[in-house]
Amino acid sequence: MAMTAIVVAATMSASVLSSGQVQFFPGSYFDTRVRVPLQRTVMERWPGPGELLRMWREEELSEKQRLALLLGGAVHHDPMLLPTYREAIASDSQRLRQGAAYGFRDLLADLRPNVTGGVDDEAARKLGEEMDAVAQTLRQESLLALWLQAALANEGASLPGWQGVVLQRSSRSCFRAAERVAGVADLELLATAYRISRDRYNRIALMQLIEGVSLSRFVVKPSGEGKGWGPHIYTNGLNDLDSALRRWSRGGCSVDGEAVLRENLRKMGIEGVDPLAPEGCGLWRGVLARGLPAWWMLAARRLYACGGPWFELSTLDRDKERTRELRERMLAWYKPPRPKAPRPTRRPRPREGQERR
Repeated sequence: MAMTAIVVAATMSASVLSSGQVQFFPGSYFDTRVRVPLQRTVMERWPGPGELLRMWREEELSEKQRLALLLGGAVHHDPMLLPTYREAIASDSQRLRQGAAYGFRDLLADLRPNVTGGVDDEAARKLGEEMDAVAQTLRQESLLALWLQAALANEGASLPGWQGVVLQRSSRSCFRAAERVAGVADLELLATAYRISRDRYNRIALMQLIEGVSLSRFVVKPSGEGKGWGPHIYTNGLNDLDSALRRWSRGGCSVDGEAVLRENLRKMGIEGVDPLAPEGCGLWRGVLARGLPAWWMLAARRLYACGGPWFELSTLDRDKERTRELRERMLAWYKPPRPKAPRPTRRPRPREGQERR
């Protein structure tokens, strides 16, 4: 009986990778219509990175299943999966090479390449070397640090003691990537990059990320007739963040993200609930429903950890219509369906000659 259960479990684990969605890869239709639904399936139904890596190494997967793993598993942004991409880029299969090139970038939260023309031997060799360099760096540094270092390099700066690879990307691309992998525990790293940066665009982006992971508010949207956006809004926010960092690091040189989160919740009158524990799930529904748009990103992630649906909301795009649409879809998931109104009963027609009462 035990052996049968193991065989059944293995069969089921492999079958979860069978996805007809990969038939649309590569191409614009996959990019715009298929990628996110596939990755939502991965986050809600597939096993985690460790099990995916085991399946890649130990199970007899078809090319289609391996392609699905490369494309879908990237959503975890977990360096543990890098060996699958390194192996696939060296494959003779053009489909697996395409999946490796595309999925590797997506795993890093990077801009995804156009691979519709295929990946030739030279391109595969160069990408393999890049994968090796990135893997070596991520043995010592986090994925978030990789992107913050790339952003700081654009202004001639660096994280302390950086020894790894430095990606050459625009600052905008760096912070888009950083947003997808930053969390509450990363507040100290974000604060470090902010203190080092002297570029105004970089500092504003870092301020917005810090707002998002700590439930802080530094960018105060002006209200009232005749009030509008201006440079002073961000200047005031940066000054307030400078003050907050001095306060948060008082008594030491580091910033504790969890402590800051709890402090900010206490200021809102929320006490006695651990926001990162299962009993705090209701708190995050309130943040998503009534909190500032800057905070929706973290609320969505915490609610996913509580068993909710997977949606990627943006704190950098907090005022965009797309962010609001996703938030409404997520809120609708929690609303109980409206009970159907009872259908009116029809009285039978009286027979001919029978009086109607």
